[in-house]
Amino acid sequence: MENLERIITHAELTINPEFIDEVLIKAKTTRDEISLEEGTEIFKLTRKKDEPNTLVIFAVYKSKELYDWHLEQVYVKTFFSFLTNKLLEAPIANQLEEI
Repeated sequence: MENLERIITHAELTINPEFIDEVLIKAKTTRDEISLEEGTEIFKLTRKKDEPNTLVIFAVYKSKELYDWHLEQVYVKTFFSFLTNKLLEAPIANQLEEI
């Protein structure tokens, strides 16, 4: 039986300013694909006002199984591979829980 507990994620990606324009293009394309996934309830791609090269992603997935499926998609793997050598620091990623 499928686990119906939602997966809620928050991630921050600090992009080297030299690459921000190309990363934004790829991030928006990837966001559009993720938004079409059956398991995606919410996917917000934002950035910090005071640090425009820091992307912040907030996402909610319907279940762990659908989140795991999401992580295996070619466009998700391609995006993270694309970020190689474009980040100033390791991404900060957290799983959250509703209260």
